[in-house]
Order: sequence, then structure tokens, then C-alpha cells
Amino acid sequence: MYWQQRYLEQDKAFVGTSGLATIDLPNKGLLGCVQLQVFATGGSTAGMRDVGPLDALEKVELIVNGSQVVKSLTGREIKAMMMYQKMAMGQDVIANYKSHANRLELFINLGMKYHDLDYMLDLSKVNDPELRLSYDFTLTGHNGWTNGEAQTSPYRDVICHLLRESDVVPMGYIKTSEISRFLWASGKKDNLVVPRGPLYSNMYVESFYAESGLTYTLDTIEVNINNGERIPMRLAMQEFIDILEAMHGRFRVTEIKDIDFAHLYPCPIEAGEAIPTKYEGHEPNSMVAGGLWGQAFGIGAEDPDGTSYTTAKIIRVDYDGILPFSVAAIPLFNPGDKRTWIDSKELGDFWVRYECSTSGSTSCPIKLLGDEVVAQ
Repeated sequence: MYWQQRYLEQDKAFVGTSGLATIDLPNKGLLGCVQLQVFATGGSTAGMRDVGPLDALEKVELIVNGSQVVKSLTGREIKAMMMYQKMAMGQDVIANYKSHANRLELFINLGMKYHDLDYMLDLSKVNDPELRLSYDFTLTGHNGWTNGEAQTSPYRDVICHLLRESDVVPMGYIKTSEISRFLWASGKKDNLVVPRGPLYSNMYVESFYAESGLTYTLDTIEVNINNGERIPMRLAMQEFIDILEAMHGRFRVTEIKDIDFAHLYPCPIEAGEAIPTKYEGHEPNSMVAGGLWGQAFGIGAEDPDGTSYTTAKIIRVDYDGILPFSVAAIPLFNPGDKRTWIDSKELGDFWVRYECSTSGSTSCPIKLLGDEVVAQ
């Protein structure tokens, strides 16, 4: 038994700078993971780093049988799932700086973890499996951030991880997609309704928008079953994220980009610390090691003589904290323990209630994502 890493595409140029790419997957084999690498050259203007390859991937979908969704997520959501699945991020420093061929790597797992031997997609039991990439490298902004510029020369690698020479029979695969959403409004209380039928091994809430992360937009979160008959979780925001930290620990991500110290930038970790370590090969006298909160963070630096920098510099930042890409796993679930899963067909009404704070943007989408266990 072994895992084969099979290239489907290597150094494949995207057609134009926006559109839809469709990649046919093999028609047999046990698929544990699709590895996707994307490269694109950043624009030439220093400090315009709100947009990178991660943002250009507006939707990544794995589709079978013509229209059946197996995975449907943004690039940032896939990154968040990787972190909750305990995939080390050291192999993929997030690089996004001017005139540089920046690289993005995503692992789209079909199980609950990397190379899960219990849950995989059996390609022989589906028709026309394909990977669909909706992309736009012309973006100059996204999710409330506007300090970006278009990228050029995008290309990709696509690698399937297939289990070979094995007598393993998978118990199914994990479908991950958006369940529900609404737009944030001050004091709004919205029931994100969960469809009746699927078996869920995990769920997530997301609030990714400039100065409108989860720690800004959430006041109270509740899981409600059978119209209040059971309320297994009702937590204020601070207690909610404290439990997440206790359950999952802290995540660490490194980012290298050129930034203008006068601006705020999107962060891969929402709540925790950002520790700037160097810029353009020089150790500064002091850099602001700031507390991350609500997707509203800026960095300052100065020379040994105390002169503050106002022009853009290439900087490395080590992020340490929780809420990767402003996605929170709902702490009722332990994907590795079936006893914590929720079988929605056995329930009546089932929703996640998101009670909004008074701080946020009315353009900010609040999303509920779910991992469904699908038998084959």
C-alpha cells in the first residue's frame, strides 16, 4: 500500500487572467487529497498587497456526476480547513510582494485529515469527476480591502494523491461546502438554518471582511435543536474563542509581503499576536508586535535612530493565535469521534444562531460551513 502523487497538470498557464478552469480527474482510484499550487506575479507598486494568489481563487470546487458537489470553498476557507486538520503551515510561507512570482499551496482533503485511510473518494463509483477553479487575477480589492493591484502570468500545478495497491474500503468521503449565510447588521439575530438529512462531522462560522472579523461582528453564538428543546451551546464571543483555543491550540503562520505602514492589511490569523521580525534583510530597532483582533491590524517600524518608516518595505510577520482566516470551528464537534457528530435527519429544526454585535460592516457576509459524511 502506498500513496501515489500523480501530476495532472504541471506549469499549466491559466487561460487569461480571469475565468473558469476545469481539470478532469482520474476515473478510478481512491482519492485522498488534491494538491493545488498556484503561482502569480505581484504588481510592481510597493505596498499594494491586499490581493494575492489566495484571493484570486474565488472558488475551488470538486464536482462529480455533472453537478454533485464534493467540495466548494474559497482559497482562504481551504487554508482554514487545512489548519483545523492539523496540517503544518511551514511548507507554505504566504508570499505576496511586488514583482515576485508568489506561490500558493492548497491541500484539499477528502477525509478528515491528510491521507485519511478511512474516508476517501472512490473515483470508480462516480462519473466525470473534475476540479473547477473560478479565478480572477485582475482583482485590486476584496472583502472590504482596496489597497491591491492586479497579478500577472498565473500558472498552476495539480497533483492527485491516490491510494494504490490497497484492500482498504473507504467508509465514504467528507463533503465541505457553505450551508447558509446572511449579511451582518448591527444587533441582528439570524438563524443559520441547517438542512435536514446530512450527517455532520464538523461545522464552522466565518466572518472575513476588513475590520469586521468574527471578534468584531459576533456577540453571542448558539446551537439550537428542535426549536429550543435542546440548546447544547450558547456562548458570548470571548468565551467562544477561549474554548476554541483550549480545544485546538494556537496556529502559527508566516507571511512575507511588502507593506505600507499607513495601511491595514488582511491577516491569516484573526485573534492573537503578530510579530514582525525583519524587513529587506535588516533588523529594525523596533517593530510593533501587535495584538490581532477583528481583521484590523497595521504594522509600524523604525530605524535604530528612531526614525519611523512611512514608505513600503518587504517585511516578514509571524502570526500566532486562533481563528485562521476568520473561520471558527464550532466546538461541539470532534471529527475523530463519531459520538460527537450530528445526524440532522434525526432532528426537527436545527440552526446555528448568530447574534451580531454593534461593530461591523453591512457588506460583511456571515457564513455557516459544514463537513458532511457521505457514504458511497
